[in-house]
Amino acid sequence: RPKITPPGVAPSGPRGINNPVFLAKVIMNKVVALLVSSDEEDITRPGGIITLLKDVIVGVIMGVMTISAFIFLDHLNIVHFQSAHSFRNAAFQLLNDPETIANIEEATEYKFITISDYEAKMKEISSVTEKLEGHKKVLERREAEAEEKKKEADGIRGEYESLMASPLLKLDKFCEGCSWSGKTTCIGRVTFLQETYNTRPIAAKVNAMLHESCINKD
Repeated sequence: RPKITPPGVAPSGPRGINNPVFLAKVIMNKVVALLVSSDEEDITRPGGIITLLKDVIVGVIMGVMTISAFIFLDHLNIVHFQSAHSFRNAAFQLLNDPETIANIEEATEYKFITISDYEAKMKEISSVTEKLEGHKKVLERREAEAEEKKKEADGIRGEYESLMASPLLKLDKFCEGCSWSGKTTCIGRVTFLQETYNTRPIAAKVNAMLHESCINKD
């Protein structure tokens, strides 16, 4: 049975601890050897399958952690491993590929942008927020003005209705279609006074009703 090098232990020489790829190969060889082993005694023994699974899981975790640690140390320039450096460059190049970014964006439903684009969009959002606040204040002011106008209109309407119901003015008896001095209609006389002399509507009606023909007899 071939001798298997335990995980995390590398032989001395040029392919020793300084080569993370060699460590990964050693771990993979152990996992493969355990999977294809013809010695059924360990697997059939109570707890053998669990032990096998534990070895596989531990081996994979240790391999990933070892490679990640070497890549991280190489990134910080603490140590220099050409294989880790090449792997990191390949990973960065892959992540910067437009097709890869598009696939990641489609899968995650997120949009990746640069820091400058992000800051520009945040400034734009802030400016829009300020504009919305300004428009909101204008809207509130105009709503207050509209409410005041409505109150004024209600007061004028009440005054108009009281004048129309006044028995002295008899505006409710104004006959619009009746003849005024045989020249025009009563409403025509009212329109003439309004357009020519800028007379108020009620005053114009009162003036037209000075002719009894503009007063309903009913």
